[in-house]
Parts: sequence; structure tokens; C-alpha cells
Amino acid sequence: MNRFASLIAASLVVLSVAGCAAGTEKSNSQRQTVPVAQYDLKSTAFFDGFTPAKLRAADPCALLHATDLAKYGAPASDTPGELGSCSNFMKDHGGKPFNITLYLQSEAFDVSQHRIGGLPASISADGNPCFVQVAYQGSQGLLSEPQAMQLQLDTKAGDPCSPAVQIMTDVVEKLRANPPIANRSPAELAGIDPCTMLDPVAVRDALGGATADPTPRGLHDCGWTAANDVNVDVKFSSMEPRAEGLPPADLGGVMASVIPSSGFCTVEWEHRRRPGSINGIETVQLTVNNPNNVPMDPCANAVNAARGVKAKLPRG
Repeated sequence: MNRFASLIAASLVVLSVAGCAAGTEKSNSQRQTVPVAQYDLKSTAFFDGFTPAKLRAADPCALLHATDLAKYGAPASDTPGELGSCSNFMKDHGGKPFNITLYLQSEAFDVSQHRIGGLPASISADGNPCFVQVAYQGSQGLLSEPQAMQLQLDTKAGDPCSPAVQIMTDVVEKLRANPPIANRSPAELAGIDPCTMLDPVAVRDALGGATADPTPRGLHDCGWTAANDVNVDVKFSSMEPRAEGLPPADLGGVMASVIPSSGFCTVEWEHRRRPGSINGIETVQLTVNNPNNVPMDPCANAVNAARGVKAKLPRG
């Protein structure tokens, strides 16, 4: 199948899943229009029950296997990657590479043109690999993008977007109906809600006396922004902590980098090692941002808040 025909096929899959394709059977009854759910991509609402808690609990490797990867070739061993992601570097039926990575957390770009599983979606068909994104939450403001799941497919045999769309369609439907639950250690950051890391007193202290409610920013990031625009953010990642900035701070048995910048300060530290994963590490990052120069010391506040977060996180 050539590239143009494959993309047509992918578009048909998207339309049919969105409930827009008409049936082919003859009927004398009056045709009915199936309504398509409308989503506000500029709101912070979660779409169709796809909440961060539901997605954090899901096992990304089991989700990939639930799409019946054997239809496309010979699956390989799973390779965990970033938090909430899984790769399978398999071979297609012709023995050529068919490399898939599912990310349960990504920022979406232009998901207004397609629907996959009924949700706003984007299909990047300009090269190999193909990237397919499905949004589960609107944007957090003018400088942010909607939150999404992403599937990346790299294959040397034909156009990658047709199978990528089908696999992502199957992932969405599995998540909607009966998502496989990850069997994780309680200490794994992938399953922990960052919005639970700071209690109201800790938030007040970090914000220099102001108060704010938590706002999820995807699955592994949470922010608190006061009326004076001072904000604190807790983010989990699989990136190596930076070894720069001020002398390291002792958070209670763990040394953390303290990295000041203009108007804000970031504290980051290694939480645990992840044997068998691509990056092999889990990191916590806490940032206090003071854009209007309210009288306060962002680094002192960030270090104090980080001590509280470190004490709350389970070890293992």
C-alpha cells in the first residue's frame, strides 16, 4: 500500500472510531446522525473519564500487548522507559524492525483535526517514525498545551501511520473498558500523585504566606499558583539530576542540587534507581517561582518544601 492510500486508511479508522462513519447496509429507515462529543481544548477538564489517577494506574507494557501486537509481527521483550512509558522493539512479519513506544504522558500539539477513540487526536505523517497523540486534558493556560498520550512507531516496511493509528485506537478502547493495572512498588514515582506531596501548610510556606489549590499538569507534575503569581511545582521524571548551582542541600539523608535562576529556584534529587528501564533512574524536581519579586528567598523556600516532599515519598 502506498503512503497516500495508507493515510486514507488511517483517516477512515479515525472517523469510524469517532462515530462518524456511515454504515454500508441498505436501510429504508431514516438516517440518524450520531453526535460526536465536543471537548474544550482550552479548559483544564479531563476528557471522558481519562483522569490522571486512571492513567497512572495503568500498565503501559500490558496496554501494548492488549492490542495484539502479534498481528504486526513477533513481539520482543518489553523495555520500560520514561515514567508511564513502554517500548517493544519487535520485528514485523518480514523480519524488519517494527519499534513501538507508548507514552501515557505527553504534551499534545494540534489535536483539533482528528478523533481517535472519540478523543481529540493528532497524526504526524510527515516522516518515519509516525507520532500519534490522543488528548485526555485541555491546556493549563496560554503557554501550555493539552495533555495527551502518545504512540511512536518506527518501521522500515511501508507507511507507519496506519498501524500506529490502529494500535492507539486499541489502547484508548482498552483504557476505557478494562485497563490493565500496573503491579508496581509503592515507591515507584510513576504511580504517585504529585499533587499529594505538599499539604496546605507546606504550600503556604513555599509561597511566602500565600495559599493555592493544586493543579495537575499531566500525570507526573503538579503546581500551586497563588494570587500574587508566586508558584511552586512538584515534578517527577526519569532524568538525571543536574550537578550544578549552589552547594547541595541535605534533605535528610539525601543530597539535592539547588539551582537558582532569575526569579526562581529548583531543587532536584535522585529518588531511586529503576533496574531494567532505559534511563534507570527516578528524579524529583521542586521549583519555587517568584516572577513578581515578592519579598522572599525562592531557594530557601524550595529547600524547605523539598525536605517535606522527600519525607513523604516511600522508599524502596
